[in-house]
Amino acid sequence: MSVTTECLTGDLIYVIEGFIAHTEFDCEGNLDLENSVELDVGDTVIYQDWFYNKLDDNILIMVKYKLPDQDEYRSAVGSYFVTEEVWNGLREFFLLEKEN
Repeated sequence: MSVTTECLTGDLIYVIEGFIAHTEFDCEGNLDLENSVELDVGDTVIYQDWFYNKLDDNILIMVKYKLPDQDEYRSAVGSYFVTEEVWNGLREFFLLEKEN
């Protein structure tokens, strides 16, 4: 299920592909991973809304979210997230596969 059609503002959604949610750079302009915000598989964020983003000839569905401990809004491509129901189903599937 897509978070854009299944979620309401305030719902928890799960990250299914890790990504850098906020980049920081040092004084020389190099990426500073220690101070950047990375989200890993299984992390939860709070769904806010979704929107279209045009990039060259592509139209991306973006999800607007915030981290549970912050008020700042961020956005990322919608395919990075799933609903709690989907997350639980994936977790159950892979736990069963591991047992077999």
